Amino acid sequence: MNSGYEITMFGEFTISNGTEIITDQANRSKKVWTLLEYLIVHRDRSVTQKELVDLLWPGNDTKDPINTLKVLMHRVRSLLDELGKDSGKKMIYYKSGAYGWNSELNCVVDTEKFEAALKKADVEVDDKKLDLLLQAIHLYEGDFLQKNGTEPWIIQLSSQYRSKLMQAASEACGMLYEKGRYDELINICRHVVKFSPYEEEFYLYLLKALVKTQQADKAQEEYHRISELFYREFGITPSEELTAIYKEVVETSHMPEMNLEMIKEKLAEEPSAGSFYCEFEFFKTIYRLEARSASRTGQSVYIGLMTVMNAAGDALPNQKTMNRVMDALHDTIRRTLRRGDIFTRYSLNQYLIMLPTTTFETSGMVMERIKKAYRREFPNTPVLLKYSTTPVTPNEFYR
Repeated sequence: MNSGYEITMFGEFTISNGTEIITDQANRSKKVWTLLEYLIVHRDRSVTQKELVDLLWPGNDTKDPINTLKVLMHRVRSLLDELGKDSGKKMIYYKSGAYGWNSELNCVVDTEKFEAALKKADVEVDDKKLDLLLQAIHLYEGDFLQKNGTEPWIIQLSSQYRSKLMQAASEACGMLYEKGRYDELINICRHVVKFSPYEEEFYLYLLKALVKTQQADKAQEEYHRISELFYREFGITPSEELTAIYKEVVETSHMPEMNLEMIKEKLAEEPSAGSFYCEFEFFKTIYRLEARSASRTGQSVYIGLMTVMNAAGDALPNQKTMNRVMDALHDTIRRTLRRGDIFTRYSLNQYLIMLPTTTFETSGMVMERIKKAYRREFPNTPVLLKYSTTPVTPNEFYR
């Protein structure tokens, strides 16, 4: 029997002997995987039957827990037999009322390699330190035992590992940026935000690196994606620092181009129906242009605010419901307004709409039309739509 095994616990749980492999993608019961994973994580000691019973049946909801445990252990060993004849008995021992993982087996585990790399990085400097940090980061291919991630003991360890990943990545990103290794920095940032998508630090590094590598278009796309993500989850815009980088990209991204037809192609909008949706920062710019134009021509400009509430007049408490309603309202606004009209998401439960060349009466009629269109399309949605409109006044033009 091969005594050497590679075990992965970040992301997909696997055990391989170099020839055969078992994986948690196989159709086995959750308790089989929980028992096997627990024994491997605690393979430096014997685990009593009582501890395993408390782990697997915390409410003592089985009549004969010891025999039930024996049956479950038989299933675990049968699973391990897929790695070779009698592998299960050789890999898991029983002694004096306790089970344990055979410590004589040569096992290489990704979580231990991760910890070892970080420990070495603590005492190294410069390139050696950076190499070790990157090695640890690349080992993190998913959250700890993520398929079984609802188990309390797994949640705790998963949180600890992710915290260590974030700390290592923060340090590594700073070093990569200082050394001008921007392509690697981009890859690391994209890797890390898959597991912690709301850490703005890594988006800052990502945008900076995209700018440094002259990928202005990708930097703009990334900012728009981040902005939408933060709106959907928290009802907030990206930080001033992130927005400042975006503005710098917009202002400096274009190389000299002498062919006006080529410039027109870049400016052209993709074919689409309905009104124009944009991020709030862009909406502010258009608003100011409209305000200046209205100041010169005397034409009226109104803005409308549409707010989603529950029956009590509060924001919807369920985030998924809120996102579903806001997505539906987005489509309604886009279809109801004219193609030349503009709107943006202002907060978690609000849309802001620009209404040029309207009066107070007609601005209210437009907002009422949106409200009725939404009610017609989604009559059973338990939400209230409240709106208000206000004119852009001359004093605002020169602030």
